[in-house]
Amino acid sequence: MRVAIVGAGISGLALAYHLQKLGVPYDLFEAGSHVGGNIRTLQAGDYLLELGPNAVQYSSELEELIRDLKLEKEVLPATGVSTNRYVLREGTYQKLPSTPLSLLSNNFFSWKAKYRILQEKNVPPADYANETVSEFFARRFGQDVVDYAVNPVVTGIFAGDPSKLLVSKTFPKLKGMEQAHGSVLKGLVVEKQQTGRQQVISFVDGMQTLPDAIAQKLISLHKDNPVEMVTRNQGKYIISCAAVNDADNEEYDMLVLALPAPKAVELLQYTFPGMAAATHNIHYPPMAVVHTAYNRRDVSNKLNGFGVLHPIIEEAFAAGSIWSSSLFEGRCRPHEVLFTTFVGGAQAEQSALAAPTEITGQVHQELKKLHGITAEKPNFQHVHLWKQSIPQYDLYIEDAHNMAKSLEAEGLFVAANWLGGVSVPSCIRHAKELAHKINLRLRHALNS
Repeated sequence: MRVAIVGAGISGLALAYHLQKLGVPYDLFEAGSHVGGNIRTLQAGDYLLELGPNAVQYSSELEELIRDLKLEKEVLPATGVSTNRYVLREGTYQKLPSTPLSLLSNNFFSWKAKYRILQEKNVPPADYANETVSEFFARRFGQDVVDYAVNPVVTGIFAGDPSKLLVSKTFPKLKGMEQAHGSVLKGLVVEKQQTGRQQVISFVDGMQTLPDAIAQKLISLHKDNPVEMVTRNQGKYIISCAAVNDADNEEYDMLVLALPAPKAVELLQYTFPGMAAATHNIHYPPMAVVHTAYNRRDVSNKLNGFGVLHPIIEEAFAAGSIWSSSLFEGRCRPHEVLFTTFVGGAQAEQSALAAPTEITGQVHQELKKLHGITAEKPNFQHVHLWKQSIPQYDLYIEDAHNMAKSLEAEGLFVAANWLGGVSVPSCIRHAKELAHKINLRLRHALNS
């Protein structure tokens, strides 16, 4: 009994690792030499650049994985200022309230908006079909919260448009809190009491440390080995690879697609055309990641926080910036500051597709204006384009999710961020759960 996994992003790696711990035979195929998918760290001279996720929040599954891999000494906690988040409002940066108490003392929202927020506990629960994130938050908290809190946060986390993303898919916990407690605010208080604040971390040598460490532990990882075709014969999956190896054309009892949706479509078209059609509709907006460094003395803003978000209503060029050098040491030279700026996403796709020189130029001008930078040009600038960034949990993803669940009965599984959640901890948690599900299925088959 053997499992084939296609794709060595963080989901595929974590799945293979947990299957290996459970003693389940597997083969993990990766088309290129890079593992980790969108987790990618680039060392460019004196600058450590995160092209994908810049940090992660601790979860029990991630903590377990770090401990198993003996990476504790490599963990780099974010500095204390990481709890400070800023949002562009009326042309200036204002601190976003982080607790109900700070909401009352903070001037970010008007008293009218604050009163509306505090009345959320009196809004009766409702369950509307296909309710979007914008509709949910407008119903419970008011439009000002949607415009200046929800919109920038959704853009920053999901590269998405809250008027299109489904709240039941994007924020299932918040939707659950409404149903369980009758109030999101009440639910958040209960959850904080139970779990506390989740610590934000990276690694000394960047996020790439995690997927590389997992890959080193795997005994059946086949890199530079693209899968060209998947067929099925008498209940067995047959994997055809471009490279010649022992696993080429081997039969497998189960198949796991740990791939972005567009790549999964290519392999599903022949064997599961219905699933291919549903998966084809999953949208990935483009996103450009721009790293910019300046001398500290040339920047008026103290950069005392995680970074800044730009609501679409403010009509800024970028979606926002992470103040990377304020979060973690070793990201640039000691006398400099480093910004990681995001351009594009579902609400500004054409901006990400502009010429690289236009993107870097506009980012520099906007950073100068909003952060009080006196330098005429940056010390360093680098741009990376993700043509397909983050899958959108909108109405079109429903069919793919439903079909993926139904095909598990055929021995086909999905371990990817378009099903299990877009964050790194979500991918790791989903992979671990899937490993145990596959193990139980195989044991049942052997005993029957």
